[in-house]
Amino acid sequence: MSDILSLLQGVLQEGGYRTWLTPIDKRTAVCFEDDAVMGFAMLFDEAATLLAAWRDAETAFLRQHGERIRLAGDKAWNVYSVFLTMATAHAGDSRVIRLIEEDLERTRKIAASGVSHREALVGALLPLLPLQQQPVLEREDVAERFRRRVLAIAPSAAEMVLNESVSPKDVARRLGSDK
Repeated sequence: MSDILSLLQGVLQEGGYRTWLTPIDKRTAVCFEDDAVMGFAMLFDEAATLLAAWRDAETAFLRQHGERIRLAGDKAWNVYSVFLTMATAHAGDSRVIRLIEEDLERTRKIAASGVSHREALVGALLPLLPLQQQPVLEREDVAERFRRRVLAIAPSAAEMVLNESVSPKDVARRLGSDK
């Protein structure tokens, strides 16, 4: 479990957070903070343990860090509690773990089971992490794209709209006649 705890701390640091380990409710938690968000993440051995202990862990964190949270200003609206287990939960427990995120009291919550490798950990933490990939747009001929759009709107003007020998007034007249 210490390997996943180290990995958790590393993923949060890569996401731009300052992290530190702290004991919360007899467990080691990773606390994290940046300019807009603060919170803690805790690992549990089993799904049943997570389900039985998450509320107490959240309460202990808030008691332990309440003064710091009160002084955080607007950041106090972005306090996260993250509850993870490496174990794969059976269907019933998995559904209940997902429902933890619907509990909007006190802190925002992220909860997941089956977090035993980096990809699963990153997937669970996506609400806290910056975008993981930048979209790659394929190169295209802008003039051809514009011509296709004009063709869809005003078919009779499609060929003349990009023809430099046709005056803008003639194009406007043609566009007006397609109405």
